[in-house]
Parts: sequence; structure tokens; C-alpha cells
Amino acid sequence: MKSSILRAGVVALACALGLSACGGGSGDLYLTGAVYNVTKDGLVLTNNGEELAVTSPYTSFQFNNRISTDDQFDIKIKAVPSNVAKIDDCVVTNGKARANYYTIAQISVTCKIRQRALTANIVNLTTSGLVIINGADRRDVAAGTTSVPMTPVNEDGAYGVTVLQQPTGQTCTVSGGGNGTGGGNMGATESTTVTVTCS
Repeated sequence: MKSSILRAGVVALACALGLSACGGGSGDLYLTGAVYNVTKDGLVLTNNGEELAVTSPYTSFQFNNRISTDDQFDIKIKAVPSNVAKIDDCVVTNGKARANYYTIAQISVTCKIRQRALTANIVNLTTSGLVIINGADRRDVAAGTTSVPMTPVNEDGAYGVTVLQQPTGQTCTVSGGGNGTGGGNMGATESTTVTVTCS
């Protein structure tokens, strides 16, 4: 019996001396939070010197070291993904407080992804009725129109301009973009143009 107690004491001491081998800090709380609007690697958080890279699926984070109730935590942004313009475009909400089961349940990080312009050039549209779309972005295009600015698209986000309704007496097709047919993933450039050609 004494041997079992002694072994348990040795294990506990080993954990106390080498926290990383036993799953993190000596506290009773994991510092976690929700992550919003992050789509790729690059977001790095810190808490009192500990760093954490947020990885796929980019919906939550959990620091490795546990903290104790009433410990002060202070989560900051150290680095952001390449499709986020600057550190200030990622915001920590409720990231600084004394730890308890309530405060650690309120933490979140939200980023603002850089957006790029998407334009549809219109060629030879002589009649009415043309409707083009990109996702939920619907545009009615009048005869004689030569250019239609679409809603900006998140960098690295998918887009796909298509003809929802053909104009009266004409047939229009979409070309350009990353895949040559009006779609693709938005690149890290100032804008993308697709072409709608009518005949």
C-alpha cells in the first residue's frame, strides 16, 4: 500500500516539475475561444508569453498550458494570415480578465479578410434582360452597358460570375477569371476582371 502511495506521489511530483510532459500547466482551466473569419494558416496568438498558432479548421483555439482560477490572462495577436492586411484587422474580444469558468467562455478572435474588386466587362450587349450573378450578388444589366462592378470578394475566396438570364434575342457567355469561364479564387492582386460577351 505504501508503495502505491509512494509511486503516485512520484508521478505527481514529476508532473509538477515537467508540465509539458503531463499535458500543460498546473491549473484547472484550458484557455479556449472561438475564431471567426479566418480561412488559412498564419494567425498566431499569445498569452503571457505562450504562443499558439491557430490551425485548420480555424474555428477555435486552445492554449496548451492550463491556467488556474483567478490567474490573469491576456490574449494578444502576434501574427495574421496573409489575406489579412494588418494586425489591427484581427480583434480579440474578452481577451483579458481573471480566469474562471465564465470569463474563459466569452473569448473570441475575429479577423477582417482583405477584399478585392471584381468587375464584369460587358461586350456587345444591345438588348435588355441580361442578368448576371456571382453567388448571391445579382445584377440586372441594361443594354449598352460596358462594365458592371460586382460586390468585392475576399482574397483567396471563390467567385464565379455566370449568366442567370439571357437578354432578349441574344446569347451571352462568360470568359476570363482564374478558370477561363468567369470563376476561380480571388488572388492577392488589386482586382479581377471577367468578360461577358453577347452575340
